[in-house]
Amino acid sequence: MSEPAWPAPPEGICGLPSTLETEVAILGAGIHGAALARELTLRGVPCALVDKGGVGGGTSQWSSQLLHGGIRYMLTGDTRQMREGLAERAAWARIAPSRCHWEAFWMPHRYWVEGLAHRVGIGLYDHWGAERPGWPAELRLGHVPGGAFQADPRSQGGPFRGATAYADLMTWDRDLTKDLAASSQALLLDFHEPEAFEQGEDGLRSLRLCDRRSGAERQLTARRWVFALGPWTDGAMARWFGETRKRLRLSSGIHLWFDPVPGCERPWAIRRPKGRILFVIPRDGLLQVGTTEREVEDGWVPILDAEREELFGALEANLPAIPWRKLPVRAEELGVRPLVAATGATTHLSREAVLERHDRFRNLTLVLGGKLTTARALMDRLATDLTGLRCEASTTAPLRVWDGQAPELR
Repeated sequence: MSEPAWPAPPEGICGLPSTLETEVAILGAGIHGAALARELTLRGVPCALVDKGGVGGGTSQWSSQLLHGGIRYMLTGDTRQMREGLAERAAWARIAPSRCHWEAFWMPHRYWVEGLAHRVGIGLYDHWGAERPGWPAELRLGHVPGGAFQADPRSQGGPFRGATAYADLMTWDRDLTKDLAASSQALLLDFHEPEAFEQGEDGLRSLRLCDRRSGAERQLTARRWVFALGPWTDGAMARWFGETRKRLRLSSGIHLWFDPVPGCERPWAIRRPKGRILFVIPRDGLLQVGTTEREVEDGWVPILDAEREELFGALEANLPAIPWRKLPVRAEELGVRPLVAATGATTHLSREAVLERHDRFRNLTLVLGGKLTTARALMDRLATDLTGLRCEASTTAPLRVWDGQAPELR
């Protein structure tokens, strides 16, 4: 599939000189690249942040917008990943309170045995995730009272008989990524197209870049390199170095945004077959729904009609009282998750990340896989590996808000 054109660069001129030098060059200004730039700045190490588009302009704007422990990991028994996510959820609430919003998610059940299982499992989830900085006192967890459940239009006429509430953290992912970049002192080379690398005896030496604003060329020299390219990693390695090995498998998920539905106050997380979750989340004055797992070949892919139909079918089967097909769709998104290559269905692949030291370019590290919630911790580890310096402030130093404003919390 051919790659569509990236968003056009903004008007203006980049004032950086034609030759630049830094300690660590980071390619990819998504959540991982921006988090690494902050980690290096906290350690006093110069770095550059390079992207073909804008900061947070790729997959970092199409995630589920949840900083979560992974309730699906509780359901599949992967408690190690879950507890790592819960610890990171608390860290994000500390360092980015203006970009985070605690919520009580409802997980509905169909019969009492399932409800009991939810109470036990979700009770453990909230017990292990008891550190919740800034938790609103008015939100209640555990058993949802029958009257409150029945007052929600999503409960009417469907298969569900009750619900259990659990805690999770919502965010604005693109703004969070921009805050991380703004919290660094990185040389920002956004809207710069990588053209060719110069190799030295010890690995990569420099990179020729084309400024997409003006067409001007720049040369960036660095001692160490990190590629945090998300789903575009394999394509970039093939294009730049002729490598054909597939490091990633890509899994897509879609989100549709509807007009708000009166009475839908709390976000719902509905269990589906194959470990999938159907989210129905009121946020930013709209109603966001999302689900599905489809393996794709590229970082830019369209939403298929079959995917929309599958999502509408899931909504109608689970929440039949709401006329989903009559509601205007205000926006739709398709996000691509980079999963570390393995066999089997993408629904069963790990969301864990791998930091791969390139076997030919020893000063190059590839960030493979990963997810929004654990990006800070992963880049903290990488920055420590690169510099030999630990940084306790990583989990406590507040982020700088890139635009000087925080979103209205709902």
